[in-house]
Amino acid sequence: MRAREIGAIKSFPEAFWKMLEIEVITGDDVSGQLGVAAGRLTAYARDIFSGAGVESGECNIVFIGDRFMTELNETYKGRSGTTDVLSFNLTDERSDGFCGEVYVSLERAKTQADEGGILFDEEVIRLVTHGLLHLVGLVHDTEDEYASMTVKTEELVKSFFAGSPTCAPHTLGCLPERGPE
Repeated sequence: MRAREIGAIKSFPEAFWKMLEIEVITGDDVSGQLGVAAGRLTAYARDIFSGAGVESGECNIVFIGDRFMTELNETYKGRSGTTDVLSFNLTDERSDGFCGEVYVSLERAKTQADEGGILFDEEVIRLVTHGLLHLVGLVHDTEDEYASMTVKTEELVKSFFAGSPTCAPHTLGCLPERGPE
């Protein structure tokens, strides 16, 4: 029996059951390295999804090291070596909600931040943003798509650090106005 079928709980509004659950997970090998609060990342991701029309489902944002990222990259993308971010849309056509995961290598983020002369947290948010944008349908198979995605990523990263509303739907004009595929 599902929880919402229990008499005492039946009175919750339907919107309650169509929630978007987002979990931030940090691997043991990178524990203590993440400088951004999980709650803030969760709210940020929720805003990006909301702006793209995704209102229910679940997403994990997983922070890992290069060893596990190399394994994922080789196993699922067929590419040797590590990478900075991977996204997996795990939505099943039979489901009524979104399901996805974003993996970020904190080792790659540190290296790229050092090489770019930027703050580590800024690079982490940039990678999370890039992964989330892939999950809501943006791709960069062409130079124009890459340029467009880069502009949108930078706008969102800037808004995250400016403390403004991160991604209200009206700020996501170039995102697809649809849910998961």
